[in-house]
Amino acid sequence: MRVYVKISEVDDEGVVKRVVGACDEELLGKTFREEDLILEVNEEFFGGELMELDEAVAIIEMANNVMAVGERLVNKLVEAGLVHPLAIRRIGGVPYTLILRYEP
Repeated sequence: MRVYVKISEVDDEGVVKRVVGACDEELLGKTFREEDLILEVNEEFFGGELMELDEAVAIIEMANNVMAVGERLVNKLVEAGLVHPLAIRRIGGVPYTLILRYEP
């Protein structure tokens, strides 16, 4: 099982933070809609390196902020204890979650 992972570094007032966009392989480039909500899994944010699921989880563990999309990836993050099941939302039937870590 493979996923796309894109790592960006953002300067937040002199502190460099890692922002990760990650999605199941088959979702890249797709858009999902449900009523007024839109989930766009675009190349710009998610289109990084294609890698194995376990490697992606290791990267996500070290990131400050993460947007993860897709059944396999989100389930693996729950299994790894990185995401609580109640933190999962769906748009057009596709699960996604955000991980935001605050470091003082």
